[in-house]
Amino acid sequence: MIDIKNERGFTLIEMLIVLFVVMCLTGIVTKISLKVAEIKELERFFTQIQLDVQFIQTYSMQQREYVSMKFESPPHRYIIKKDFYTNYYERPFPKGVELMTASSTIQSIMYNYNGNIINAGTLYFKTPQGIKKVVMTLGRGRSRVE
Repeated sequence: MIDIKNERGFTLIEMLIVLFVVMCLTGIVTKISLKVAEIKELERFFTQIQLDVQFIQTYSMQQREYVSMKFESPPHRYIIKKDFYTNYYERPFPKGVELMTASSTIQSIMYNYNGNIINAGTLYFKTPQGIKKVVMTLGRGRSRVE
């Protein structure tokens, strides 16, 4: 007579249940990670706007020139330019970010050669997390994001 040993192992059903649980946890973690990455990208975008504002202010004082930062809504970007023909660089808005031109009081930011802002105001942006505003103050023209 043949003696069959009972080897203790996992059944197919047990393996499928474990695989299902692992896949569910992976899906949940991935979804949370994507939301966190989107939030961080928006934070970087608004921080970059503030850094670019400080750059054009410093550059205008150092070079004794007028420098502007123009926000364009249909192409969803902003351009830093010295004059009408000379663009320093342009930055696109992140996915899902739009400039609300109807609510914004300014479309461009310009500094004179003393580093003072010429046109103060507020820029409103529609983001996936809600409406954000960038406020440009008079005088030395620092910006803040609310």
